[in-house]
Amino acid sequence: MVSIIIPVLNEEKAIPALMENLCSQEESCEVIMVDGGSTDQSVEICSKYKDLTVITSENGRANQMNMGAGIAKGNVLLFLHADTLLPKGGIKSIEAAMGEEDTVGGSFYMKFDMENFAFRFFSAFTRINSAYLTYGDQAIFIRKSVFEEIGAYKQLPILEDFEIQKRLRKNGKFVKLPLAVITSARRFLHNGIFKQQLLNIAMVCAYELGCSPAKIKTFYKDTIH
Repeated sequence: MVSIIIPVLNEEKAIPALMENLCSQEESCEVIMVDGGSTDQSVEICSKYKDLTVITSENGRANQMNMGAGIAKGNVLLFLHADTLLPKGGIKSIEAAMGEEDTVGGSFYMKFDMENFAFRFFSAFTRINSAYLTYGDQAIFIRKSVFEEIGAYKQLPILEDFEIQKRLRKNGKFVKLPLAVITSARRFLHNGIFKQQLLNIAMVCAYELGCSPAKIKTFYKDTIH
């Protein structure tokens, strides 16, 4: 079974569309939302869905995802952002990919919820199976036994998705599925398309050069509406 773990912080606008998307998936799955201290109606909205498990934790995406993984019943963990929608047949595709014993995890590639040349250009690179081109907004999934073996997400304030991949890929095959998740372009629209992309690249480069994740985090807001 696939357990979907969704870290949430002030996502009241995104949750209804996300839940409609998950309910449209043909395969059964467990859905766990982990709230990191929302001050809007996120928790109240989540509580209306009877098949949704809602828990709270200290703020921090890595901490929230680890908390969700800790109670998950599935043998595959899918870490999904609240503003990202799965493709039709997404769960089935994960189950098929994880049927191969040497596969430890993977992700989808990504499209934005808006169409223009820049977004199509950036999206094309997410088809490439590289840790440098794969991030949490592409819906990373991991075999639970391997997730526990490598020590879960490190408690980093940012780039926890990049860091765990570097460890994960050393333990087996990481696959990039030929299906796209649809993720919100809100951060790019808010900050400027090319400015945001340059910031993303700069953050990864700074991390690889040894810059403190805490310092890198000062350039990245948790939620953009």
